[in-house]
Amino acid sequence: MIVTVTASDILKLVFGLGLNEDDILRALDFYILNDDQLIPNGLRDIPKVKTERGFAYVALKKMEGYSCIFLKDDLCMIHPLRPMVCSSFPFVFSEHDGSISWSLHVKQEICPGIGEGEIITDELLLEMSEEPIDELATFAKIVNIWNDSCEAHSASGFIRFLIEKSSKGT
Repeated sequence: MIVTVTASDILKLVFGLGLNEDDILRALDFYILNDDQLIPNGLRDIPKVKTERGFAYVALKKMEGYSCIFLKDDLCMIHPLRPMVCSSFPFVFSEHDGSISWSLHVKQEICPGIGEGEIITDELLLEMSEEPIDELATFAKIVNIWNDSCEAHSASGFIRFLIEKSSKGT
């Protein structure tokens, strides 16, 4: 399971944890799929960032045993700052041609809340989808600006670009 991150997620970690460019780069991976690999369902709507190695999906680094870098003893060490994909888990939201759809994450069985509590209505799901869909749309715009911006693309350059843009309020 890859925990993808958006620009907002990266900036929450940078400013919320007081990280610099090098620190956040140590917490991130830039995943590149080979041309012959199928794109997993969970990555189909995620924009790819142009880096020195090619187009990549930005995600939190995985540690030994494939656990998230911020997971310790099955607890999230950054819960208040967790990425959008984590806060909306186990739901996955997408928008195509103005129509919003949702599904359960392929790893839904690891969610302890499944089958507990009240039934979630369609209205509540639609409300829950707003923030993740807006954040993903904003990230896509930012990635497009980055990908079209210059000739020398790099993972560190992308992070610097995000931090500089946020500092300028753009």
